[in-house]
Amino acid sequence: MKRIGIIGAPCIDEVISPSGEITSQAFGGILYSYAAIERAIRELGENVECIPITWNSKPDRELILPFFKLLTHFKDITPLLQTEALTNRVRLVYQDDANRSEHCPSILPELTQAELSWIDLESLDGLFINMISGFDISLETMQWLRTKTKAHIHLDVHAMVLGELSTDSQPRKLAGRSDWREWLACVDSVQMNELESDWLGAYELNSELELLQEIRRLFNTNGSPQTVIVTRAERGATSFDFTAEKIWKKDPTKRPILNTTGSGDVFGAIYTLAKTLGASEQESLYHAESWAGWNTELSSLEEILYAPLSSEILA
Repeated sequence: MKRIGIIGAPCIDEVISPSGEITSQAFGGILYSYAAIERAIRELGENVECIPITWNSKPDRELILPFFKLLTHFKDITPLLQTEALTNRVRLVYQDDANRSEHCPSILPELTQAELSWIDLESLDGLFINMISGFDISLETMQWLRTKTKAHIHLDVHAMVLGELSTDSQPRKLAGRSDWREWLACVDSVQMNELESDWLGAYELNSELELLQEIRRLFNTNGSPQTVIVTRAERGATSFDFTAEKIWKKDPTKRPILNTTGSGDVFGAIYTLAKTLGASEQESLYHAESWAGWNTELSSLEEILYAPLSSEILA
């Protein structure tokens, strides 16, 4: 059996349309990753167990529990990590179909070494760290995790570049990370979209190209990360594979786009699963982008678990 740990916070999202209307209130955050990896494991028929490494909100337990009961390949560790804090509340305010700002006035507590010590980290074959809030774990904890597991660690930068928490009326403000090298030195692969690639190294670096050049120097010095993946929305995704000295590209399939929410979370989960199961970098990129693209055809997170899969995924 393969075992995959997933670090990242569940969210309750309010989607705000460009006209200012609340169009939906739904589960989000790491739950997109859970749904995607659960569905993929079912379709593949693989013997994989997932460990959802996150705080479980006691006040929101009855709200989220029905969703968790659908995840048959997930280990229940809710007794280990319980909190009185509310699950993350996130307001996703869309300026148009592809661009949005995030308002996140409250989040679940940071996971520390004390909580993570309850997890059998040595048994993990894969570890997906999705920085949903940007404060899910600290750099110190990330460095400690690297010493405790030989798993393939995949990091989605996500909200790490969003700076301090916002209010209900003001979105989070983009900010560079002075410690980005230390974070990336702890992982095998890292995922970011084009906006995140612009901001991760700001203000020290001025472009995606400069960032990639610096990350390659980091790889040459420390051996990590081996891969940088940049997701490009309607233009697909690119993997910079430093180990093989290759650049892999996956062009997207043309499809009707209903909602882009959660596509990065789906991408990271499927990529981690593929790498854990031994897929090549090119194959892992192909599967992750295909699933993320399919997600844009769906109107809700729950559909990931039962909607017909696209022919691209089944190919």
